[in-house]
Amino acid sequence: MLVRTALALLATTAAALAAPSAGTAPDRSALKQYCTGDYLTYCGDLAPDSPEVHACFRQNKAKLSPNCQSAITSYMKAQKKG
Repeated sequence: MLVRTALALLATTAAALAAPSAGTAPDRSALKQYCTGDYLTYCGDLAPDSPEVHACFRQNKAKLSPNCQSAITSYMKAQKKG
């Protein structure tokens, strides 16, 4: 249950970190793969898809694992191209 909640949250967190886009949403699988542990470490005590979780990811951006940071960067670039 917690992992499923974390995966659902990651999809919304990525959207909060990225600028809105009018195109097709990029693939979120890398976010799920590389950021689940960071969510559980830094923001797991917060309700999924909440403004607090979005703020938590932004606040802890420098602490996120390199793979998670890279996945977020790639996702944001894809959102902009969208």
